[in-house]
Parts: sequence; structure tokens; C-alpha cells
Amino acid sequence: MPKTHSTHITLLSYFEECHEEDLLSFTQWLDKAIYMFHYLPTDAFSETERQNVCHVLMELKEAVLKIHIDDLKNIAHS
Repeated sequence: MPKTHSTHITLLSYFEECHEEDLLSFTQWLDKAIYMFHYLPTDAFSETERQNVCHVLMELKEAVLKIHIDDLKNIAHS
């Protein structure tokens, strides 16, 4: 599925709505989730599963921040 600006805006709007327009808070919660993964019992997930989940959460955080920054740039150029 090709990425579109409207898809990004929809996803960003969802995150903003859920976190009262505070994307920094959302990304901080993602950081906390990643941090907490390290304190789960070692038999809860394999090391590979733990790394994969943390990687996906980091990618989500980076994507949200990139979309937000791109959106701010678009607003500034309008």
C-alpha cells in the first residue's frame, strides 16, 4: 500500500486525539514501554521476540515524530 499524506494525517490525528494533542507524551509512553520490556521475566519472551518488539516500538516512535515534523514543515510553508 503506498504511503499518502492523507494517511499520515489520519494516523497522526488519531495519536493526537488519544493523547490530547501531546505527541511528546505519546512518544514518552513508547519509550517507557520499551524500557519496561527489559524488566519482564526472561522466560516471558525469547531474546529475539524482545528485540523485535522493542524495534517495532522504536520504529513507531520515529514514524510518528517524522510525520509530525513533516506536518509542521507543511504548515510553515503554507
